[in-house]
Amino acid sequence: MSDLFFALANRFSEQLGTKPVISVHTEPMAPDEQGYSGARLQRLLCTDEDGKTVRFICKQTTLREINVMQALTDQKRGHTPLSCSLPQENDQPGWFIMQDIRSQEKLPDDLRQWKRMVASSLADIHTDNLGGNSIPQLPEADENYWKEITSKISLSHFSEICKNNDAFARKYAGMLPLLCRRAETFVADMTAMSRDTGCMTVTHGDLQQIDGDHVRIWQSRPMIIDWGFCRYAPFYIDLVDYFTPDESMVYWEELRRRGVLLSREDFACRFHAASLYPAFIYLYPA
Repeated sequence: MSDLFFALANRFSEQLGTKPVISVHTEPMAPDEQGYSGARLQRLLCTDEDGKTVRFICKQTTLREINVMQALTDQKRGHTPLSCSLPQENDQPGWFIMQDIRSQEKLPDDLRQWKRMVASSLADIHTDNLGGNSIPQLPEADENYWKEITSKISLSHFSEICKNNDAFARKYAGMLPLLCRRAETFVADMTAMSRDTGCMTVTHGDLQQIDGDHVRIWQSRPMIIDWGFCRYAPFYIDLVDYFTPDESMVYWEELRRRGVLLSREDFACRFHAASLYPAFIYLYPA
């Protein structure tokens, strides 16, 4: 493994235009840095031939995340950690290396302005990747995917807990029929939305509320990390947890600045339809 990390560090230093690395040591990571996806993370302390040290993060993850991170790095927007990988011989999970983006800066006092900055970053990412999925191994959202979101990821767990936990069932089982009807509506709405190439793009898919950990402040600007749930899907799913309906209009304005001219009414209607997305993907973890 040390040889792999050394090769990744040197390839990354070459990409960054810095001096070659002569030594690589692993450092412990805090338990809360590992996340919940099961992906392996490793912090590296690298020393170059001039004696300068720098820290990187290596992550073992799916090929789709590796390819998305490389594509976003190549687009040079600076809204995601710079990354680098070695050529893959198969489609099995592999390792890539990236900037070590630590959460050290506090949110600014002007949260409205901060959310406008986040909206601008997302609009860059989304509009750069509109018009067709060109990233290898990145799956596209379709009807089967939305059914999986509402069933396998959420309601199947809810139903199972009702069967096995009498106290939970007494309190919550009566909600299941309503949840199932909402799931059917959500699947129908998102399937129709996914047929519209005008909103299909690379999505993060796991952008939580403002107190979540996936939009960090890095040198006073947004840095969007952890793309393990990425997919080619309607961009609305990246908005509905982070922005309120009113706040989402700053994203709509950013789209218009980039030449994506959606009507305000259509945008608001689709935002509303997609607003159940966080309810389903976070139902079981919650």
